[in-house]
Amino acid sequence: MLNIKYFVDSAADITRDFAAENNIGVLGMPILFEDGAYLDWTELSGNAFYEKLAASKTIPTTAQVPVPTIDTAFRDALQSHDAIVYFALSSKGSGTYQAANLVKNDILTEFPGAKIEIVDSLAYSLYIVAMLMEAMELNRQGKSLEEIVAGAKKRREYSDTVVVVDTLKYLEKGGRINKASLIMGTLLDLKPVLSVRGGVMESIDKFRGSKTVIPKIIQKMKDLNIDESYKQFFIVHSNASERAQALWDAIRAEFGADSTLVMQSEIGATVGTHIGPGTLAVFFKTKTSQQLYDDTM
Repeated sequence: MLNIKYFVDSAADITRDFAAENNIGVLGMPILFEDGAYLDWTELSGNAFYEKLAASKTIPTTAQVPVPTIDTAFRDALQSHDAIVYFALSSKGSGTYQAANLVKNDILTEFPGAKIEIVDSLAYSLYIVAMLMEAMELNRQGKSLEEIVAGAKKRREYSDTVVVVDTLKYLEKGGRINKASLIMGTLLDLKPVLSVRGGVMESIDKFRGSKTVIPKIIQKMKDLNIDESYKQFFIVHSNASERAQALWDAIRAEFGADSTLVMQSEIGATVGTHIGPGTLAVFFKTKTSQQLYDDTM
């Protein structure tokens, strides 16, 4: 088995316990508030972020992980590991993937034998963790570095997510919808339903009202061709733990008590900046390839 140092960035919403238990490196994304910049994961996370978000007069913005941060992390890891595999958030949403490749190329000019794989997840949140966990399992099976990366990408290809946003405010501020849509959607109590398509978050539906959201999520999972024989799920939420529990109860009721909640976590500042509090999402395996990705990187 290869001694691989795995990295993700804070957009993965990985739990601290899992990261610590498995020695996963987490690169914090800068979150830019009106009073300055804070690093997601290390300086601002969880309830502290949502409290600051609610009190802020303006919507914060995000920035890519700084090149020096990546460089230091990679060089330190190579001193005690056979290889590095970094699952970066989608290159369609951040320049971090490109920055990591710049670092990789610089290191390879000095150490041509270094093994560094930068994987464009074309995804966000626990989607990335599912890829990471697939890579870890393939490594335990003794697969080569190339097979590990290829298998992780295949896991991404056979995955989908249903994301329900509670408020339109942050989508409007981020330019995802216009002001008229914000007003009308608020009046009608519309809840945007998002998924990842081609590396970006896109609207795939909308639900009206809050009381029927969870049954509608279950139906949407079926519409998206969930593989009901593969009962492993990931749930993530932003400051909505009770709704996350209700969703998990509904999943078990629909797909069987033998279903497994692989990971539940809270949406961190990197993703939460763009979708706000009250968001609820589930990640699951699909029967067929989603064919949603340009896998030429």
